Amino acid sequence: MLGFPNGSGGGGVGPEDLAQLQSTMRAIELACSYIQINSNPVAAEATILSLHQSPQPYKACRYILENSQVANARFQAAAAIREAAIREWSFLATDDKGGLISFCLGYVMQHANSSEGYVLSKVSSVAAQLMKRGWLEFTPAEKEVFFYQINQAILGSRGLDVQFIGI
Repeated sequence: MLGFPNGSGGGGVGPEDLAQLQSTMRAIELACSYIQINSNPVAAEATILSLHQSPQPYKACRYILENSQVANARFQAAAAIREAAIREWSFLATDDKGGLISFCLGYVMQHANSSEGYVLSKVSSVAAQLMKRGWLEFTPAEKEVFFYQINQAILGSRGLDVQFIGI
């Protein structure tokens, strides 16, 4: 395993954490490009698989989603969030569960005008799957927060692209 940084991503990031996050992002970006050009696909797939199987890869995945210029790397980061959250759901704190969903919803709303629709589709499907997974656990107030985010998008207060995504 590549030693992907773990944690749910709250709080600040120190210089060592930032260097590790950047290194992780570069490794995933490189692996995605190797898969595209069919150069050393076994090693590239192993790198991506190690992200998907890392315990609590949320901080690294969030960093990749927010900073990578490679759409396939962002797609893989979203997929890793989904896999890890479903795998670790029973021992994630309620705040972490809600935070993952809110992050995904916020990401989709913030990047609604992106030309990489498949990345947005993946991130929104992750939000939907996690929301469904935790539906019986969430309090009415927690559910209301998610619905408020989606309702604001549907009302069009953030523009047509966000409204389309919300609908």
